[in-house]
Parts: sequence; C-alpha cells; structure tokens
Amino acid sequence: MKLNELEIFEDEFDVFVVLNDQSKIEFLFDAMEQGMESSIIKQVTKLDSIQPDTLPKQKITTEDIQFGDSRLCITCTDNQVYLNSDSLKAIRMFASKITNDGLLLWPMDLKKTAFDMYRYFKAFKIIGRVGPVSSN
Repeated sequence: MKLNELEIFEDEFDVFVVLNDQSKIEFLFDAMEQGMESSIIKQVTKLDSIQPDTLPKQKITTEDIQFGDSRLCITCTDNQVYLNSDSLKAIRMFASKITNDGLLLWPMDLKKTAFDMYRYFKAFKIIGRVGPVSSN
C-alpha cells in the first residue's frame, strides 16, 4: 500500500476529518483498494447508521384565503391551528366550521407576533378528531 500515491481532495477530506482513528485507517485502506468513492460511501453509510436524525420534522402548511370580504391566513401543524385575519367574525366562523367537521379544538393563550400580518390572531390545539357534528 502506497499512501503517497493517494490524493484526497477537499470533499473527501471533510468526510475524513469527521471519522475516528480506526475509521480513518479503514477509510485509507478502502480508498487504496476499492477507490475513493466507494470508501466515502461506506463511511458515510456507517455515520448515518450511528447518528440517525433524532428530531422529527414537523409538517407545517399555510394557506391564505378570501373568507367573505376579509382575508384569513390558516397555518396548521400536526396538532395546532393558527388563524390570523382582519376580521374576528371570519376566525370564529372558520373555527366553528372545523369544529363541526370533527376537530376538537382547545384555545391556546398565544400572543400575536410580528409575523402575523392581520389584525386578529387565534391559536388552537387539536386535542382529538371525531366524526362530523350535526348542527341539529
């Protein structure tokens, strides 16, 4: 094995720096025997299996709709709904609609932030889902 013939460029070196001593030796050996690309793939796969993504990604959706004569911004996460509008009536009507559709909502005591561009803001926590509720 001739290490002086091995060229490690910047991208490969970034992977090399992260490795512990034993993995560095294995990386160099694999690079000489199998090639640099397969050595990188092997070490990155090992690093991914050791350090999986521990934080689940939260899904956030936002929609800005015309609700009557006013605008209503609806932001939803997995278990929260944020309503922001220039009309308090629009917020109440939409909250009533999604409650009748089967979402059990609990009001949250959150204050309006600089990102909330409309005048009124309400936040709800989704505490459950049931079948649709009839108004009769």
